[in-house]
Amino acid sequence: MGKIIQVIKDWFLALTAVQKRQLALLCTGVFTLFLTLAVLISLSARKTEKPAEIERTEIISPIPAGELLLPDEPDFVPGVLLERDRKTSWTQEDAELFWQDPLRQGEEQWREKIEIEIDKILERVP
Repeated sequence: MGKIIQVIKDWFLALTAVQKRQLALLCTGVFTLFLTLAVLISLSARKTEKPAEIERTEIISPIPAGELLLPDEPDFVPGVLLERDRKTSWTQEDAELFWQDPLRQGEEQWREKIEIEIDKILERVP
């Protein structure tokens, strides 16, 4: 490979300035010819492809416009409280709305099982 490159290098160095200019023009012409052929081939390929006929279709929404928004709630359904005043302290009556004592509903057996598991875990801790 090195011998071939050396031969080409020696040949190029032996050329005169006019011959080098003619060689550069020849290479530029060949490159331009190939580029022009590539563009013409790509343009002719586009012309042979027929564009798909555009069908006009009516777009139908899956949800009718009237059903997009929720209707007003009836009067007998309580409204949604988006925010409430923050309480600094809770009374027994306030807490009863959100608290259910598991012991009142006969769930003592669960408490015993949980306590046994907690004792097992704590006994394993060094």
